Amino acid sequence: MTAFVEKYRKQIFWIVLAASFLMILVYNFLTPYMSDDYSYAIEVRRAKSLWDLVKQQYGEYLSNSGRIIGQFNVRLSLAMDKWVFNIVNSLMFLALVLLIYGNIRRKKRYDIFVLLLIITFLWRFAVSFGQTMLWICGACNYLWGSVIILGFVTFYRYFLCHADKIKHQPAVAAGAFLFGVAAGWCNENTSGGGLMLVVLFGLNFWYDKRERKEKSIYPFMISGVFGMCCGMLGMISAPGVKSRSATMSEGEYTGLVGLLSRIYKVTLTIRELFFLVLVIAIIVIVLLALQKKLCSLRQLCGNETVLFLLASAATGYVLAIAPTPEDRAYFGAGIFLFAGCIQGIVDVSDKEQAIRAAKYSLVSVLCAWLFFTYLDNLVNLARIYREEKERIELIRAEKADPEGTGILVVPQLRKAFENPYSNAHESDLQDDKDYWINLYYEVYYDVGNITAIPRDEWEEQYGE
Repeated sequence: MTAFVEKYRKQIFWIVLAASFLMILVYNFLTPYMSDDYSYAIEVRRAKSLWDLVKQQYGEYLSNSGRIIGQFNVRLSLAMDKWVFNIVNSLMFLALVLLIYGNIRRKKRYDIFVLLLIITFLWRFAVSFGQTMLWICGACNYLWGSVIILGFVTFYRYFLCHADKIKHQPAVAAGAFLFGVAAGWCNENTSGGGLMLVVLFGLNFWYDKRERKEKSIYPFMISGVFGMCCGMLGMISAPGVKSRSATMSEGEYTGLVGLLSRIYKVTLTIRELFFLVLVIAIIVIVLLALQKKLCSLRQLCGNETVLFLLASAATGYVLAIAPTPEDRAYFGAGIFLFAGCIQGIVDVSDKEQAIRAAKYSLVSVLCAWLFFTYLDNLVNLARIYREEKERIELIRAEKADPEGTGILVVPQLRKAFENPYSNAHESDLQDDKDYWINLYYEVYYDVGNITAIPRDEWEEQYGE
């Protein structure tokens, strides 16, 4: 079996990637519009041109959010047919997989083990998968944003490794600045974590080159960091950020007590979201130390596992300075954590049979888990998609208002179908016609008031 895998490693590698693309593509097609998708879709329909979308985004920059890149991608996605987003979003997922793969050092060529670890880690441990990977508003901000940020980190590391071979320094420096601005303008805490990573990698490069008395600073190193700083400054200084932060912080403690309270909440959230990954990371760190790979200060400062784990911790704990966020804000911290953990697993020497068995058992168990979980939730997503489609047909036909009262009564989604790969239940219609998502449906589908009741009750009252 081992000989077969080694012989066809390249082909198997690409087959795994293709299968990963198809898996996420199917889930994308089974994910309808949800939550804020409707709010933005209502605005996007009013736009007559690309310039109108730009003006809408500028208005949001002034009133609500500084994330110009992510939010503008939301508008572009909603301006097109849903199938276009489904394909692009699936490619973005694949890009995230490949970018994490590209940041893992000392692996084999076409390393199937590392690839499977990355894919299974994302499916098993990614924060709020349905919100951050499949929901349009969430994916454009978190998945796409992480791709841009990690893409810049990968770009930066590549040129650090080939700094003495750069032929067009000004062009690379200019590209690094523009790429850095984009990466810095994606997501408040994840962009900060990306900035921390490029600074740490740059400092390690500078120290090593200085020790060898070689040129240690190149233009792209400065322009890239400066670009990220400019992007982050443009994002966090948006007028809309101040007003939104003020609204979110209402009722929370302020001062030192508030800070300590938020640090405690962040710690609990990190434990809840990443406990199993943290256990794996701790075991990996202990093994690396026992194998004399983390004994000196220099080894600690230059070890990629340590650097990614530090960036992950910073990306998570920086949230303590802001009002208590949603869990999805920890998505970027998880990506850095996964990269650091997988790098450590690769670096742990597997000359001992027990360690080698532990490595391959881990990836085998995760693959088995993914197989059963994927099929189970594939059915749940298909059921949610079917019920949402039926509900939309009812709204459009106004068949749910047989007495002509002006209030359409539709069924809620069945609770039994709720799963981590869909955000539908968290933003489902309610029996209150003035509930926020009800109002979005009313405006988007241009109907009167809408209320929703449990499906069993609806079938008793309105079912055929």
